[in-house]
Amino acid sequence: MYQRPDESLWTGRLDSETDRTAFRHFQTINFGDVTTELTGDKGVALLGYAVDEGVALNKGRIGAKEGPDAIRRAFAGLPTMSDIAITDYGNVQHDAATLLETQQAFGQHVAQLLQHHQRTFLLGGGHDIAYAQYLGVRAANPGKSIGVINIDAHFDNRHAETSTSGTSFRQMLEQDDNLDYFVLGIQRAGNTQSLFDYADETNTEYVLADELKGRVDPRLKNKVENFIYEHDVILFTICMDVIDSAFAPGVSAPAVLGLTPGVVLELAKRILQSDKVTSLSIAEMNPTYDIDQRTAKLIAHMLTYLIHG
Repeated sequence: MYQRPDESLWTGRLDSETDRTAFRHFQTINFGDVTTELTGDKGVALLGYAVDEGVALNKGRIGAKEGPDAIRRAFAGLPTMSDIAITDYGNVQHDAATLLETQQAFGQHVAQLLQHHQRTFLLGGGHDIAYAQYLGVRAANPGKSIGVINIDAHFDNRHAETSTSGTSFRQMLEQDDNLDYFVLGIQRAGNTQSLFDYADETNTEYVLADELKGRVDPRLKNKVENFIYEHDVILFTICMDVIDSAFAPGVSAPAVLGLTPGVVLELAKRILQSDKVTSLSIAEMNPTYDIDQRTAKLIAHMLTYLIHG
Protein backbone atom coordinates (compact mmCIF):
# COMPACT_ATOMS: atom_id res chain seq x y z
CA MET A 1 0.00 0.00 0.00
CA TYR A 2 2.81 2.42 0.88
CA GLN A 3 5.42 3.30 -1.74
CA ARG A 4 8.60 5.12 -0.85
CA PRO A 5 9.51 8.21 -2.89
CA ASP A 6 10.48 7.77 -6.53
CA GLU A 7 13.59 9.94 -6.79
CA SER A 8 13.57 9.70 -10.61
CA LEU A 9 10.55 12.05 -10.69
CA TRP A 10 12.64 14.90 -9.35
CA THR A 11 14.48 16.30 -12.37
CA GLY A 12 14.67 19.66 -14.11
CA ARG A 13 16.81 22.32 -15.72
CA LEU A 14 20.16 22.72 -13.98
CA ASP A 15 21.27 26.36 -13.83
CA SER A 16 23.94 25.96 -11.14
CA GLU A 17 25.33 23.29 -8.83
CA THR A 18 26.70 25.75 -6.28
CA ASP A 19 24.63 28.95 -6.30
CA ARG A 20 21.60 28.25 -4.13
CA THR A 21 19.81 31.32 -5.45
CA ALA A 22 19.63 29.48 -8.81
CA PHE A 23 18.39 26.18 -7.36
CA ARG A 24 15.16 24.45 -8.25
CA HIS A 25 13.09 22.09 -6.13
CA PHE A 26 14.69 18.95 -7.54
CA GLN A 27 18.03 20.15 -6.14
CA THR A 28 16.75 20.79 -2.62
CA ILE A 29 14.11 18.09 -2.07
CA ASN A 30 14.61 15.63 0.80
CA PHE A 31 13.27 12.08 0.89
CA GLY A 32 11.64 10.34 3.82
CA ASP A 33 10.02 7.03 4.73
CA VAL A 34 6.91 7.03 6.92
CA THR A 35 7.58 3.43 7.95
CA THR A 36 10.63 4.58 9.92
CA GLU A 37 10.65 6.53 13.16
CA LEU A 38 10.45 10.25 12.42
CA THR A 39 12.26 12.79 14.57
CA GLY A 40 12.33 16.53 14.87
CA ASP A 41 9.85 19.19 13.79
CA LYS A 42 10.95 20.65 10.51
CA GLY A 43 9.67 22.12 7.30
CA VAL A 44 7.04 20.76 4.97
CA ALA A 45 6.02 17.18 4.20
CA LEU A 46 4.60 15.90 0.90
CA LEU A 47 2.56 12.69 0.79
CA GLY A 48 0.69 11.40 -2.24
CA TYR A 49 -2.71 9.70 -2.30
CA ALA A 50 -2.38 7.72 -5.53
CA VAL A 51 -5.96 6.49 -5.38
CA ASP A 52 -8.99 6.93 -7.64
CA GLU A 53 -11.09 4.05 -6.32
CA GLY A 54 -13.40 6.60 -4.69
CA VAL A 55 -13.86 8.34 -8.04
CA ALA A 56 -14.79 5.03 -9.65
CA LEU A 57 -17.28 4.28 -6.88
CA ASN A 58 -18.75 7.75 -7.40
CA LYS A 59 -19.17 6.99 -11.13
CA GLY A 60 -16.51 9.53 -12.15
CA ARG A 61 -13.64 9.54 -14.64
CA ILE A 62 -10.74 7.50 -13.32
CA GLY A 63 -7.10 8.47 -13.72
CA ALA A 64 -6.54 10.63 -10.64
CA LYS A 65 -4.32 7.97 -9.07
CA GLU A 66 -1.59 9.26 -11.41
CA GLY A 67 -2.08 12.80 -10.10
CA PRO A 68 0.50 12.91 -7.29
CA ASP A 69 3.43 11.99 -9.53
CA ALA A 70 2.28 14.37 -12.28
CA ILE A 71 2.29 17.18 -9.70
CA ARG A 72 5.77 16.22 -8.51
CA ARG A 73 7.17 16.30 -12.05
CA ALA A 74 5.77 19.78 -12.61
CA PHE A 75 6.87 21.03 -9.19
CA ALA A 76 10.41 19.62 -9.40
CA GLY A 77 11.66 22.08 -12.00
CA LEU A 78 10.27 25.25 -10.42
CA PRO A 79 12.66 27.60 -8.57
CA THR A 80 12.92 27.47 -4.81
CA MET A 81 11.79 30.69 -3.17
CA SER A 82 12.91 30.18 0.44
CA ASP A 83 14.99 27.95 2.69
CA ILE A 84 11.97 25.95 3.86
CA ALA A 85 12.89 22.26 3.88
CA ILE A 86 10.56 20.04 1.81
CA THR A 87 10.50 16.27 2.29
CA ASP A 88 8.79 13.89 -0.11
CA TYR A 89 7.39 10.79 1.60
CA GLY A 90 6.11 9.01 -1.51
CA ASN A 91 2.61 7.65 -2.12
CA VAL A 92 -0.10 5.49 -0.67
CA GLN A 93 -1.79 3.27 -3.25
CA HIS A 94 -5.04 1.32 -3.03
CA ASP A 95 -4.55 -2.42 -2.78
CA ALA A 96 -6.74 -3.13 0.25
CA ALA A 97 -10.09 -4.93 0.23
CA THR A 98 -11.99 -1.66 0.74
CA LEU A 99 -11.37 2.03 0.15
CA LEU A 100 -11.94 2.72 3.84
CA GLU A 101 -8.94 0.55 4.75
CA THR A 102 -6.75 2.59 2.42
CA GLN A 103 -8.11 5.82 3.90
CA GLN A 104 -7.37 4.57 7.41
CA ALA A 105 -3.80 3.65 6.48
CA PHE A 106 -3.28 7.03 4.83
CA GLY A 107 -4.72 8.75 7.91
CA GLN A 108 -2.19 7.00 10.14
CA HIS A 109 0.65 8.33 8.00
CA VAL A 110 -0.86 11.83 8.05
CA ALA A 111 -1.09 11.79 11.84
CA GLN A 112 2.56 10.82 12.05
CA LEU A 113 3.67 13.59 9.67
CA LEU A 114 1.61 16.22 11.48
CA GLN A 115 3.60 15.52 14.65
CA HIS A 116 6.95 16.06 12.97
CA HIS A 117 6.43 18.77 10.35
CA GLN A 118 5.23 22.34 10.52
CA ARG A 119 2.78 21.68 7.70
CA THR A 120 1.81 18.68 5.58
CA PHE A 121 0.73 18.91 1.92
CA LEU A 122 -1.26 15.95 0.58
CA LEU A 123 -1.40 15.33 -3.16
CA GLY A 124 -4.38 13.55 -4.72
CA GLY A 125 -5.93 11.43 -5.99
CA GLY A 126 -9.68 11.52 -5.65
CA HIS A 127 -11.38 13.77 -3.11
CA ASP A 128 -11.85 10.81 -0.82
CA ILE A 129 -8.41 12.01 0.29
CA ALA A 130 -10.30 14.53 2.45
CA TYR A 131 -11.78 11.84 4.71
CA ALA A 132 -8.39 10.13 4.93
CA GLN A 133 -6.88 13.51 5.83
CA TYR A 134 -9.56 13.98 8.49
CA LEU A 135 -8.70 10.63 10.11
CA GLY A 136 -5.11 11.81 10.47
CA VAL A 137 -5.99 15.29 11.70
CA ARG A 138 -8.39 13.92 14.30
CA ALA A 139 -5.88 11.31 15.51
CA ALA A 140 -3.24 14.02 15.90
CA ASN A 141 -5.67 16.40 17.65
CA PRO A 142 -7.86 14.44 20.07
CA GLY A 143 -10.47 16.56 21.81
CA LYS A 144 -9.82 19.66 19.72
CA SER A 145 -12.42 21.37 17.56
CA ILE A 146 -11.79 20.95 13.84
CA GLY A 147 -12.84 23.50 11.25
CA VAL A 148 -12.97 22.00 7.75
CA ILE A 149 -12.47 24.46 4.89
CA ASN A 150 -13.06 23.13 1.39
CA ILE A 151 -12.66 25.11 -1.84
CA ASP A 152 -14.86 23.08 -4.16
CA ALA A 153 -17.67 23.24 -6.70
CA HIS A 154 -19.39 20.38 -4.85
CA PHE A 155 -20.46 19.72 -1.27
CA ASP A 156 -19.32 16.07 -1.47
CA ASN A 157 -21.83 15.30 1.27
CA ARG A 158 -23.60 12.44 -0.50
CA HIS A 159 -25.04 9.47 1.34
CA ALA A 160 -23.60 6.10 0.32
CA GLU A 161 -23.08 2.70 1.91
CA THR A 162 -19.31 2.94 1.43
CA SER A 163 -16.69 5.66 1.13
CA THR A 164 -16.52 7.36 -2.26
CA SER A 165 -15.03 10.60 -3.56
CA GLY A 166 -18.43 12.21 -2.97
CA THR A 167 -19.00 11.26 0.69
CA SER A 168 -16.01 12.59 2.65
CA PHE A 169 -17.65 15.55 4.35
CA ARG A 170 -20.84 13.71 5.25
CA GLN A 171 -18.69 11.03 6.89
CA MET A 172 -16.88 13.67 8.94
CA LEU A 173 -20.09 15.41 10.00
CA GLU A 174 -21.84 12.17 10.95
CA GLN A 175 -19.09 10.89 13.20
CA ASP A 176 -17.64 14.04 14.77
CA ASP A 177 -19.69 16.41 16.93
CA ASN A 178 -16.67 18.69 17.40
CA LEU A 179 -16.33 19.61 13.72
CA ASP A 180 -17.79 22.25 11.42
CA TYR A 181 -17.76 22.50 7.63
CA PHE A 182 -17.26 25.57 5.43
CA VAL A 183 -17.09 25.26 1.63
CA LEU A 184 -16.30 27.98 -0.90
CA GLY A 185 -17.07 27.85 -4.62
CA ILE A 186 -20.30 25.83 -4.64
CA GLN A 187 -22.04 25.71 -8.01
CA ARG A 188 -25.83 25.71 -8.03
CA ALA A 189 -25.91 23.50 -11.11
CA GLY A 190 -23.35 21.08 -9.67
CA ASN A 191 -25.33 19.97 -6.61
CA THR A 192 -28.84 18.58 -6.25
CA GLN A 193 -31.34 20.19 -3.91
CA SER A 194 -30.96 17.27 -1.50
CA LEU A 195 -27.28 18.13 -1.06
CA PHE A 196 -28.17 21.76 -0.34
CA ASP A 197 -30.81 20.52 2.13
CA TYR A 198 -28.27 18.34 3.96
CA ALA A 199 -25.87 21.29 4.09
CA ASP A 200 -28.57 23.39 5.73
CA GLU A 201 -29.47 20.58 8.16
CA THR A 202 -25.86 20.32 9.31
CA ASN A 203 -25.29 24.09 9.52
CA THR A 204 -22.70 23.90 6.78
CA GLU A 205 -21.48 27.34 5.79
CA TYR A 206 -21.07 27.83 2.07
CA VAL A 207 -20.29 30.49 -0.49
CA LEU A 208 -21.55 30.15 -4.05
CA ALA A 209 -19.18 30.36 -7.00
CA ASP A 210 -21.16 33.36 -8.26
CA GLU A 211 -20.03 35.28 -5.18
CA LEU A 212 -16.37 34.62 -5.98
CA LYS A 213 -16.18 35.98 -9.49
CA GLY A 214 -13.62 38.77 -9.68
CA ARG A 215 -12.09 39.99 -6.44
CA VAL A 216 -12.71 38.40 -3.06
CA ASP A 217 -15.09 40.59 -1.07
CA PRO A 218 -13.61 41.84 2.26
CA ARG A 219 -16.74 40.61 4.07
CA LEU A 220 -16.01 37.10 2.83
CA LYS A 221 -12.42 37.36 4.04
CA ASN A 222 -13.74 38.30 7.48
CA LYS A 223 -16.13 35.34 7.39
CA VAL A 224 -13.26 32.95 6.67
CA GLU A 225 -11.09 34.49 9.37
CA ASN A 226 -13.91 34.22 11.93
CA PHE A 227 -14.39 30.55 11.08
CA ILE A 228 -10.68 29.92 11.60
CA TYR A 229 -10.73 31.85 14.89
CA GLU A 230 -13.60 29.72 16.25
CA HIS A 231 -11.72 26.41 15.88
CA ASP A 232 -8.61 24.86 17.38
CA VAL A 233 -7.28 23.31 14.17
CA ILE A 234 -8.14 23.77 10.50
CA LEU A 235 -8.32 20.98 7.93
CA PHE A 236 -7.92 22.62 4.53
CA THR A 237 -8.63 20.96 1.19
CA ILE A 238 -8.92 22.15 -2.41
CA CYS A 239 -10.71 20.24 -5.16
CA MET A 240 -9.27 21.28 -8.52
CA ASP A 241 -12.66 20.94 -10.20
CA VAL A 242 -13.60 24.26 -8.60
CA ILE A 243 -11.38 25.97 -11.18
CA ASP A 244 -12.75 26.60 -14.66
CA SER A 245 -11.81 23.89 -17.14
CA ALA A 246 -10.08 26.46 -19.35
CA PHE A 247 -7.39 26.61 -16.66
CA ALA A 248 -7.73 23.11 -15.16
CA PRO A 249 -8.91 20.55 -17.75
CA GLY A 250 -7.15 17.65 -16.03
CA VAL A 251 -9.71 16.81 -13.36
CA SER A 252 -12.24 14.06 -12.76
CA ALA A 253 -15.24 16.39 -13.19
CA PRO A 254 -14.35 19.51 -15.23
CA ALA A 255 -16.03 22.76 -14.21
CA VAL A 256 -18.15 24.97 -16.40
CA LEU A 257 -18.18 28.60 -15.24
CA GLY A 258 -15.66 27.71 -12.56
CA LEU A 259 -13.40 30.01 -10.56
CA THR A 260 -10.20 31.55 -11.85
CA PRO A 261 -6.87 30.35 -10.40
CA GLY A 262 -6.16 33.82 -9.02
CA VAL A 263 -9.25 33.79 -6.81
CA VAL A 264 -8.48 30.30 -5.49
CA LEU A 265 -4.86 31.20 -4.79
CA GLU A 266 -5.87 34.41 -3.01
CA LEU A 267 -8.25 32.48 -0.76
CA ALA A 268 -5.71 29.73 -0.10
CA LYS A 269 -2.93 32.16 0.79
CA ARG A 270 -5.20 33.95 3.25
CA ILE A 271 -6.28 30.67 4.89
CA LEU A 272 -2.70 29.43 5.18
CA GLN A 273 -1.67 32.57 7.04
CA SER A 274 -3.03 30.85 10.16
CA ASP A 275 -0.80 28.42 12.05
CA LYS A 276 -3.97 26.46 12.82
CA VAL A 277 -3.84 25.08 9.27
CA THR A 278 -1.63 22.03 9.73
CA SER A 279 -2.50 20.24 6.48
CA LEU A 280 -3.69 20.98 2.97
CA SER A 281 -4.86 18.41 0.44
CA ILE A 282 -5.18 19.13 -3.28
CA ALA A 283 -7.54 16.66 -4.95
CA GLU A 284 -8.84 15.41 -8.30
CA MET A 285 -5.78 16.10 -10.49
CA ASN A 286 -6.33 13.68 -13.38
CA PRO A 287 -3.42 13.54 -15.88
CA THR A 288 -5.46 11.39 -18.29
CA TYR A 289 -7.49 14.45 -19.26
CA ASP A 290 -4.87 17.15 -18.84
CA ILE A 291 -3.80 19.34 -21.78
CA ASP A 292 -0.12 20.31 -22.07
CA GLN A 293 0.24 19.47 -18.35
CA ARG A 294 -1.83 22.61 -17.74
CA THR A 295 -3.44 21.39 -14.51
CA ALA A 296 -0.30 19.81 -13.11
CA LYS A 297 1.64 23.01 -13.77
CA LEU A 298 -1.09 25.10 -12.17
CA ILE A 299 -0.97 23.01 -9.00
CA ALA A 300 2.83 23.12 -8.99
CA HIS A 301 2.82 26.91 -9.16
CA MET A 302 0.16 27.10 -6.46
CA LEU A 303 2.24 24.82 -4.24
CA THR A 304 5.31 26.97 -4.75
CA TYR A 305 3.48 30.08 -3.52
CA LEU A 306 1.64 28.27 -0.72
CA ILE A 307 4.76 26.57 0.63
CA HIS A 308 7.21 29.43 0.30
CA GLY A 309 4.74 32.23 1.04
